[in-house]
Amino acid sequence: MKYLIRPHAFFLLSLTLAAVLYACAQQPQEQPTAFEVVSIGVVPTQVLAGQEATVTAQVNNTGGQAGNYNAALTMNGDQVASRAITIMPGKIGKLSFTVSRDKAGVYKIQLGSASATLTVKAVEERDVELKYDNGTSQDALWAGNNNGFLISFTPPAKPFVLKKVSICAGIYGVSWEGKTFELSVLDPFYTPLYRQVYAIAKFPVKGAFPYHPPSWVDFDITPLNLENDFLVYLFTGTGMHKGIHVGVDDSVTNEHSDLASGHPPNLSIVSIDTFYNSTFWYSDRSKVNWMIRATGSARMPVE
Repeated sequence: MKYLIRPHAFFLLSLTLAAVLYACAQQPQEQPTAFEVVSIGVVPTQVLAGQEATVTAQVNNTGGQAGNYNAALTMNGDQVASRAITIMPGKIGKLSFTVSRDKAGVYKIQLGSASATLTVKAVEERDVELKYDNGTSQDALWAGNNNGFLISFTPPAKPFVLKKVSICAGIYGVSWEGKTFELSVLDPFYTPLYRQVYAIAKFPVKGAFPYHPPSWVDFDITPLNLENDFLVYLFTGTGMHKGIHVGVDDSVTNEHSDLASGHPPNLSIVSIDTFYNSTFWYSDRSKVNWMIRATGSARMPVE
Protein backbone atom coordinates (compact mmCIF):
# COMPACT_ATOMS: atom_id res chain seq x y z
CA MET A 1 0.00 0.00 0.00
CA LYS A 2 1.38 3.43 -0.85
CA TYR A 3 1.12 6.36 1.57
CA LEU A 4 0.91 9.85 0.26
CA ILE A 5 1.83 12.97 2.27
CA ARG A 6 -0.72 15.55 1.63
CA PRO A 7 0.63 19.06 0.86
CA HIS A 8 -0.87 20.68 3.96
CA ALA A 9 0.60 17.96 6.23
CA PHE A 10 4.07 18.46 4.76
CA PHE A 11 3.75 22.15 5.38
CA LEU A 12 2.87 21.60 9.07
CA LEU A 13 5.81 19.19 9.52
CA SER A 14 8.26 21.65 8.01
CA LEU A 15 6.94 24.44 10.18
CA THR A 16 7.36 22.37 13.36
CA LEU A 17 10.91 21.38 12.47
CA ALA A 18 11.82 25.00 11.80
CA ALA A 19 10.39 26.04 15.17
CA VAL A 20 12.44 23.39 16.99
CA LEU A 21 15.64 24.44 15.23
CA TYR A 22 14.96 28.10 16.04
CA ALA A 23 14.36 27.34 19.71
CA CYS A 24 17.64 25.42 19.93
CA ALA A 25 19.50 28.27 18.32
CA GLN A 26 18.13 30.73 20.90
CA GLN A 27 19.38 28.77 23.95
CA PRO A 28 22.61 30.23 25.45
CA GLN A 29 25.73 28.24 24.71
CA GLU A 30 27.80 27.21 27.78
CA GLN A 31 31.06 29.15 27.83
CA PRO A 32 34.34 27.27 28.41
CA THR A 33 36.53 27.92 31.48
CA ALA A 34 38.64 31.07 31.45
CA PHE A 35 40.91 32.28 34.26
CA GLU A 36 42.29 35.66 35.27
CA VAL A 37 44.81 36.35 38.07
CA VAL A 38 43.26 39.41 39.70
CA SER A 39 45.82 40.01 42.46
CA ILE A 40 49.18 38.87 43.81
CA GLY A 41 51.11 39.98 46.90
CA VAL A 42 54.19 39.04 48.92
CA VAL A 43 54.74 39.40 52.70
CA PRO A 44 57.17 40.63 53.80
CA THR A 45 58.40 42.53 50.78
CA GLN A 46 61.99 42.49 52.10
CA VAL A 47 63.79 39.49 53.61
CA LEU A 48 67.30 38.41 54.41
CA ALA A 49 68.93 35.79 52.20
CA GLY A 50 67.62 32.39 53.20
CA GLN A 51 64.51 33.75 54.93
CA GLU A 52 61.03 32.85 53.70
CA ALA A 53 58.29 35.07 52.28
CA THR A 54 54.64 34.21 51.60
CA VAL A 55 53.09 34.84 48.20
CA THR A 56 49.28 34.99 47.94
CA ALA A 57 47.19 35.29 44.79
CA GLN A 58 43.53 35.41 43.74
CA VAL A 59 42.34 33.80 40.50
CA ASN A 60 38.90 34.49 38.97
CA ASN A 61 37.08 31.91 36.82
CA THR A 62 35.43 34.15 34.22
CA GLY A 63 34.11 31.19 32.18
CA GLY A 64 30.87 29.28 32.39
CA GLN A 65 32.17 25.97 33.70
CA ALA A 66 34.07 24.74 36.73
CA GLY A 67 37.66 23.90 35.95
CA ASN A 68 41.18 23.43 37.23
CA TYR A 69 43.61 26.34 37.16
CA ASN A 70 47.20 25.14 36.91
CA ALA A 71 49.22 27.84 38.67
CA ALA A 72 52.88 28.21 37.72
CA LEU A 73 54.70 30.71 39.95
CA THR A 74 57.93 32.21 38.61
CA MET A 75 60.71 34.34 40.07
CA ASN A 76 62.68 36.31 37.50
CA GLY A 77 61.29 33.97 34.85
CA ASP A 78 62.23 30.70 36.57
CA GLN A 79 59.38 28.49 37.76
CA VAL A 80 59.66 27.94 41.51
CA ALA A 81 56.30 26.40 42.38
CA SER A 82 53.16 24.96 40.81
CA ARG A 83 49.73 24.08 42.06
CA ALA A 84 46.31 23.13 40.71
CA ILE A 85 43.09 24.55 42.11
CA THR A 86 39.45 23.89 41.15
CA ILE A 87 37.40 27.07 40.74
CA MET A 88 33.66 27.24 40.14
CA PRO A 89 32.33 29.58 37.40
CA GLY A 90 32.19 33.20 38.51
CA LYS A 91 34.14 32.44 41.69
CA ILE A 92 37.60 33.46 42.94
CA GLY A 93 40.13 30.90 44.13
CA LYS A 94 42.96 31.71 46.55
CA LEU A 95 46.52 30.41 46.33
CA SER A 96 49.46 30.62 48.75
CA PHE A 97 53.15 29.83 48.19
CA THR A 98 56.27 30.00 50.38
CA VAL A 99 59.42 31.20 48.63
CA SER A 100 63.01 31.96 49.60
CA ARG A 101 66.26 32.89 47.90
CA ASP A 102 69.85 32.53 49.08
CA LYS A 103 71.22 35.19 46.75
CA ALA A 104 70.65 38.89 47.33
CA GLY A 105 68.75 40.83 44.68
CA VAL A 106 65.37 42.10 43.52
CA TYR A 107 63.06 39.35 42.29
CA LYS A 108 59.97 39.70 40.10
CA ILE A 109 57.36 37.21 41.25
CA GLN A 110 54.77 36.45 38.57
CA LEU A 111 51.62 34.38 38.22
CA GLY A 112 49.79 34.79 34.94
CA SER A 113 49.81 38.48 34.07
CA ALA A 114 50.05 39.65 37.71
CA SER A 115 53.36 40.33 39.43
CA ALA A 116 54.94 41.53 42.71
CA THR A 117 58.48 42.33 43.84
CA LEU A 118 60.56 40.70 46.59
CA THR A 119 63.83 42.26 47.76
CA VAL A 120 66.41 39.87 49.23
CA LYS A 121 69.23 41.41 51.27
CA ALA A 122 72.69 39.93 51.69
CA VAL A 123 73.63 38.64 55.15
CA GLU A 124 76.77 37.80 57.07
CA GLU A 125 77.44 35.91 60.29
CA ARG A 126 78.36 38.53 62.87
CA ASP A 127 78.99 38.69 66.62
CA VAL A 128 76.55 40.94 68.45
CA GLU A 129 76.65 42.21 72.04
CA LEU A 130 73.27 42.84 73.66
CA LYS A 131 73.29 45.45 76.45
CA TYR A 132 71.30 48.16 78.19
CA ASP A 133 74.13 50.07 79.90
CA ASN A 134 76.71 52.61 78.83
CA GLY A 135 79.59 50.87 80.61
CA THR A 136 79.71 53.14 83.66
CA SER A 137 78.20 51.90 86.93
CA GLN A 138 76.38 54.36 89.13
CA ASP A 139 76.46 51.94 92.05
CA ALA A 140 76.63 48.22 92.86
CA LEU A 141 73.56 46.54 94.41
CA TRP A 142 72.79 43.33 96.26
CA ALA A 143 69.85 41.05 95.47
CA GLY A 144 68.84 39.60 98.85
CA ASN A 145 69.22 36.29 100.65
CA ASN A 146 67.02 34.20 98.31
CA ASN A 147 67.09 36.48 95.31
CA GLY A 148 68.93 37.13 92.08
CA PHE A 149 69.32 39.55 89.18
CA LEU A 150 67.06 38.89 86.17
CA ILE A 151 67.43 40.55 82.77
CA SER A 152 65.68 39.86 79.45
CA PHE A 153 67.10 40.12 75.93
CA THR A 154 65.64 40.27 72.42
CA PRO A 155 68.06 39.04 69.74
CA PRO A 156 68.46 41.28 66.66
CA ALA A 157 67.89 38.23 64.43
CA LYS A 158 66.83 34.64 64.99
CA PRO A 159 68.26 32.13 65.39
CA PHE A 160 70.75 33.75 67.75
CA VAL A 161 73.67 31.66 69.01
CA LEU A 162 74.50 32.75 72.58
CA LYS A 163 78.18 32.29 73.41
CA LYS A 164 79.04 34.54 76.36
CA VAL A 165 77.53 36.40 79.31
CA SER A 166 79.40 39.36 80.82
CA ILE A 167 78.60 40.71 84.29
CA CYS A 168 79.92 43.86 85.91
CA ALA A 169 80.10 42.93 89.60
CA GLY A 170 82.29 42.46 92.66
CA ILE A 171 82.40 40.91 96.12
CA TYR A 172 81.56 43.40 98.84
CA GLY A 173 81.46 43.22 102.62
CA VAL A 174 82.28 40.24 104.79
CA SER A 175 81.25 36.65 105.47
CA TRP A 176 81.12 35.63 101.83
CA GLU A 177 83.89 33.03 101.86
CA GLY A 178 82.96 29.56 100.58
CA LYS A 179 79.70 30.67 98.99
CA THR A 180 78.59 29.89 95.43
CA PHE A 181 76.33 31.51 92.85
CA GLU A 182 74.29 30.25 89.90
CA LEU A 183 74.22 31.61 86.36
CA SER A 184 71.27 30.51 84.21
CA VAL A 185 69.91 31.21 80.73
CA LEU A 186 66.11 30.90 80.61
CA ASP A 187 63.37 30.84 78.00
CA PRO A 188 60.47 33.32 78.37
CA PHE A 189 58.70 30.87 80.72
CA TYR A 190 61.73 30.63 83.05
CA THR A 191 62.62 27.14 81.84
CA PRO A 192 66.40 26.68 82.19
CA LEU A 193 68.32 26.34 78.93
CA TYR A 194 71.70 26.57 80.63
CA ARG A 195 72.77 26.47 84.30
CA GLN A 196 76.17 26.57 85.93
CA VAL A 197 77.29 26.89 89.57
CA TYR A 198 80.45 28.87 90.31
CA ALA A 199 82.53 29.64 93.37
CA ILE A 200 81.93 33.19 94.52
CA ALA A 201 85.63 33.95 94.05
CA LYS A 202 84.97 34.09 90.29
CA PHE A 203 84.27 37.78 90.95
CA PRO A 204 86.95 40.18 92.20
CA VAL A 205 86.98 41.20 95.87
CA LYS A 206 86.11 44.86 96.33
CA GLY A 207 86.07 44.97 100.14
CA ALA A 208 83.78 47.02 102.32
CA PHE A 209 84.94 50.65 102.56
CA PRO A 210 85.83 52.75 100.74
CA TYR A 211 83.61 51.89 97.78
CA HIS A 212 85.34 50.44 94.71
CA PRO A 213 83.42 50.16 91.42
CA PRO A 214 82.57 46.67 90.11
CA SER A 215 84.53 45.01 87.30
CA TRP A 216 83.54 43.07 84.19
CA VAL A 217 83.80 39.29 84.31
CA ASP A 218 83.12 37.05 81.28
CA PHE A 219 81.38 33.68 81.41
CA ASP A 220 81.72 31.44 78.36
CA ILE A 221 78.46 29.65 77.56
CA THR A 222 78.10 26.34 75.78
CA PRO A 223 76.66 27.70 72.48
CA LEU A 224 72.87 27.95 72.67
CA ASN A 225 70.82 28.20 69.48
CA LEU A 226 67.96 30.51 70.49
CA GLU A 227 64.83 31.01 68.39
CA ASN A 228 63.08 33.33 70.88
CA ASP A 229 63.71 36.03 73.46
CA PHE A 230 65.67 34.83 76.49
CA LEU A 231 66.64 35.84 80.01
CA VAL A 232 69.83 35.71 82.05
CA TYR A 233 69.46 35.03 85.77
CA LEU A 234 72.27 35.53 88.29
CA PHE A 235 71.23 33.96 91.59
CA THR A 236 73.52 35.31 94.32
CA GLY A 237 71.52 34.61 97.46
CA THR A 238 73.47 37.18 99.46
CA GLY A 239 72.36 40.20 101.42
CA MET A 240 73.70 43.69 101.87
CA HIS A 241 77.49 43.87 102.41
CA LYS A 242 77.83 40.07 102.32
CA GLY A 243 78.72 38.97 98.83
CA ILE A 244 78.09 39.72 95.15
CA HIS A 245 76.90 43.16 94.17
CA VAL A 246 76.07 43.89 90.51
CA GLY A 247 76.70 47.19 88.78
CA VAL A 248 73.66 49.33 87.99
CA ASP A 249 73.32 51.93 85.25
CA ASP A 250 70.63 54.61 84.83
CA SER A 251 71.52 55.95 81.38
CA VAL A 252 68.31 54.62 79.80
CA THR A 253 64.83 53.83 81.13
CA ASN A 254 64.72 50.29 82.49
CA GLU A 255 62.46 47.93 80.56
CA HIS A 256 64.37 44.67 81.04
CA SER A 257 65.86 44.39 84.55
CA ASP A 258 64.17 42.91 87.63
CA LEU A 259 64.91 41.29 90.93
CA ALA A 260 63.63 37.72 91.21
CA SER A 261 63.27 35.24 94.03
CA GLY A 262 63.87 31.49 93.90
CA HIS A 263 65.38 29.06 91.43
CA PRO A 264 64.23 28.44 87.83
CA PRO A 265 61.66 27.57 86.73
CA ASN A 266 60.00 28.66 90.00
CA LEU A 267 60.76 32.36 89.95
CA SER A 268 58.75 35.26 91.29
CA ILE A 269 59.45 38.93 90.60
CA VAL A 270 60.52 41.06 93.57
CA SER A 271 59.51 44.71 93.46
CA ILE A 272 62.59 46.89 93.20
CA ASP A 273 60.50 49.87 94.29
CA THR A 274 59.88 48.32 97.72
CA PHE A 275 62.98 46.14 98.16
CA TYR A 276 65.46 49.01 98.33
CA ASN A 277 65.23 51.92 100.77
CA SER A 278 63.01 54.59 99.24
CA THR A 279 65.52 57.31 100.12
CA PHE A 280 67.92 56.03 97.44
CA TRP A 281 67.62 56.72 93.69
CA TYR A 282 67.81 53.01 92.83
CA SER A 283 64.49 52.33 94.58
CA ASP A 284 62.95 53.62 91.33
CA ARG A 285 62.80 50.60 89.00
CA SER A 286 62.72 52.78 85.88
CA LYS A 287 66.32 53.86 86.64
CA VAL A 288 67.79 50.43 87.36
CA ASN A 289 69.56 48.55 84.56
CA TRP A 290 71.69 45.60 85.61
CA MET A 291 75.09 45.70 83.97
CA ILE A 292 74.73 42.24 82.46
CA ARG A 293 75.40 41.65 78.77
CA ALA A 294 74.93 38.77 76.33
CA THR A 295 77.14 38.12 73.31
CA GLY A 296 76.40 35.79 70.42
CA SER A 297 76.25 35.51 66.66
CA ALA A 298 73.44 35.98 64.18
CA ARG A 299 72.87 36.34 60.46
CA MET A 300 72.73 40.10 60.03
CA PRO A 301 72.27 42.36 57.00
CA VAL A 302 75.49 43.37 55.31
CA GLU A 303 76.11 47.02 56.16
